[in-house]
Amino acid sequence: MSATMTLTVDEEGLRRVLSEWSGTGNLYRALAATSEEVARDWTPRDVERRAMRILLLECSPLLRRWPKSSKAWMDHLPTISQRHRFWSEVPQSRVDWAKTRRRGWPPEHFAIRKRHRSTDQVTLSVLAWTLGRLKGAFEASQSLTKSHATATEELSNDVQRIISHTLPLLNLLDESDEGVPSRDSIRAARGAGWPWNAVADVAEVFVALDQGGAEALARRLLRPDGFPESLFQLSVLGGVLVAAHELGAQLTSLRPIGHMTDGPVYQIQMPGQEPWDLWCEAARCWKAYGVEDHYRDMAAALTTSERAPFQARNIRPDIVLARPSDRALVFECKYPGESLDSGYVAHGMYQAAFYGHQLVPAFSEVAGYSIGPSELVPKHEERVVNGIVVGLTSPRSLRHLVARAMRTEQLGA
Repeated sequence: MSATMTLTVDEEGLRRVLSEWSGTGNLYRALAATSEEVARDWTPRDVERRAMRILLLECSPLLRRWPKSSKAWMDHLPTISQRHRFWSEVPQSRVDWAKTRRRGWPPEHFAIRKRHRSTDQVTLSVLAWTLGRLKGAFEASQSLTKSHATATEELSNDVQRIISHTLPLLNLLDESDEGVPSRDSIRAARGAGWPWNAVADVAEVFVALDQGGAEALARRLLRPDGFPESLFQLSVLGGVLVAAHELGAQLTSLRPIGHMTDGPVYQIQMPGQEPWDLWCEAARCWKAYGVEDHYRDMAAALTTSERAPFQARNIRPDIVLARPSDRALVFECKYPGESLDSGYVAHGMYQAAFYGHQLVPAFSEVAGYSIGPSELVPKHEERVVNGIVVGLTSPRSLRHLVARAMRTEQLGA
């Protein structure tokens, strides 16, 4: 295989997902925009929570550069020094004797030099605005922060600590009504050194959201954690939607895409059929369909290196298309963007087969596929193995697989 091979993502499928988020304007309008082909059954509040959780995760490395205590903030207050010169009838500290002498001796007036130091209001205003946006993002994201999610739990603690340590500084601000910082204001904050350069970095994230384009924003907010594998996964999800739409199905978006949701992200309604569920990051599918997650149950027997019980979690199929009690298709997405390792795609069949076997009690027919980029999977292959279909496929075969399933044809060849 040539080392110069470049793997691609199915742009049609990716555009299909992103098309629901097209539009201009602020963050929430962009996220709430819908395409004519997809109904949406989740609230603007759901949109906001999803967006803010992802933004906070993106800001996490920047926030860890902020001071860890109120004292550290106070020790690095930005100051402005202003010189003031005037004449006085009595001597004071910092007399300019040379200038005083030039008016005659003995002097009747004294030339006084004074320096006035004050807190830099521009830099403080950048902090105040950023802190307000940070606090709002934190509050909006809380319903999506689960106790078992280590990353978001740690982030919640970080944000709460930062807010409590930073709020006292705002008492030094002359004006409490701060607008969006200008580019010059953020540049001034960055020029004040640490920790204000770290504040400027976070401010730029939120300013960019107010001013950025909707599609770039959607690519950032929609994708599951990870990249570029996640964009490939989204393109596969979009490919399923494209195939279903071409068959005449009605598509309804049920909730934001992500692994912390409780159910399928889309409902697909074919004329004259029971509805289909389309899952992305389907950790909750086992409970939804009343089957055991044997992986989690068996893995719970493990202990950690510290001899503590291993906290086993549900395994998470990348994409599941299922009509309850009838048939299910599982897609395990494999995109070896750096290694170009075909074996990595092949290993996905292990996972797809295991997922499929766990779903067998709930469905009459089950198929599990490892799906990789077309450059590494030039043709579709599948076999019936112990009652389920196991295969290797690429996005170019999605139309065929979805059509075969939704037209109630037999899943296996």
